[in-house]
Order: sequence, then C-alpha cells, then structure tokens
Amino acid sequence: MSKNKFVAIIPVREGSERVKNKNFKKFVNNESLLHLKIKQLKNQKLIDKIYVSSNSKKAEKIADNLNVNFVK
Repeated sequence: MSKNKFVAIIPVREGSERVKNKNFKKFVNNESLLHLKIKQLKNQKLIDKIYVSSNSKKAEKIADNLNVNFVK
C-alpha cells in the first residue's frame, strides 16, 4: 500500500493592505507570523512537505532558513 502524501502551501503576499508587513512583523517570541506558521506545520505528523508561495524575498529567506520549499 502506498502512503498518502500531504503538502502544505503557505501563500504570503509582500504588501498587505490593512496591516503593513503583517507576515514579517515580530509577533510571539520575536518571531514573525510566517515563522510561527511554518513551525506549526513542521510539528504536524501528516504533513510531508511545506511550500511557501510568495513574491517576497523576505519570505524566500525565511523559507530557506527553516528548510522548507519556496515557490515564486
């Protein structure tokens, strides 16, 4: 039997309209919302791969630092 594969995709937009830079502002324990979401997904046993999809160099750097895939 083959094991199902689950992929998480985190869409991150560079310019948020209502709250400026909301995905990159320090939130909890000096970490951004993107950091926190990636770490939450990494703790899930069912997730096989994580992708960050963005037009942002900041998001790309965070994805790289946390060893997850990045798609422009």
